[in-house]
Amino acid sequence: MITLLFALAMLQDVSSLSQAGAQAMRESRFADAGKAYRQLTEKEPANPMWRMNLGLAQYQAGNFQDAIVEFEKYLKAKPQPGANHWMTGLARLKLKQPCDAIAPLEKAKLWDASKSSIDLGDALFACGRFEKAARAYEGATVFHSNSTKLLRQVAHSYWRARLYPEAKKFFSPLAEQFANEPEFQFEYGDTLARLEGPAAGLPFLLRAEQAVPELTGVRGELGKALLAVGRMAEAIPHLEAASAKDATLLLALSRAYRSMGRTEDAERAQAEYRTKVGTKQ
Repeated sequence: MITLLFALAMLQDVSSLSQAGAQAMRESRFADAGKAYRQLTEKEPANPMWRMNLGLAQYQAGNFQDAIVEFEKYLKAKPQPGANHWMTGLARLKLKQPCDAIAPLEKAKLWDASKSSIDLGDALFACGRFEKAARAYEGATVFHSNSTKLLRQVAHSYWRARLYPEAKKFFSPLAEQFANEPEFQFEYGDTLARLEGPAAGLPFLLRAEQAVPELTGVRGELGKALLAVGRMAEAIPHLEAASAKDATLLLALSRAYRSMGRTEDAERAQAEYRTKVGTKQ
């Protein structure tokens, strides 16, 4: 009889804590919800749902590392792809651990690609895996076909992966909309220069440089494009500025000097290239 009464009391206690936790979550009292669910994990340690709820409360409270601990305990009991893989990945992203976020987000994609594909792309991109990021983002366009921001990120990721034909496919339809964005102009111009020749990319590179001369990489690519189309005098100041940070441009600068009859400057630039890059020409 005593055992039965104890069991009934425990059931009532569990039910009360569960209701209290749910109510606290609805009212955004995440610390209170966490306390209720923590007690439930102690009363029913074999019930993984309390771990999931505790993880959610910790996540909403901004305690991302604590949330991951609870999510992973849940996943040991329930390893099939699901929402907890997604939340684990999101928590890793919040903690700036993108490489560690990839595996749970790949599992989450098997559960619901519409929810997790962009987050997976973010993790891959931040981890430096640009081609895979681009393909994850491209997959997400099936669910977000009107998202210009996403399409722009697909193009950018393919460009970072140096997959220029794929990048162009996404850059081209966005060219008018991003006509005033210097980074877009640079990336699109660089893509066109590589695929179709310097003359094709030059107008875009010029616009990017005129808008933001300090944009990383733009003066070097512009200088090379101007050199390639025979505009040597215009190429020189861009190559001079860019070669201070990228010594590989010194050879192009040397050619530009030589074409303008500045033989001494050409020799100096070539010698500097040999010293800095370590390759004899």
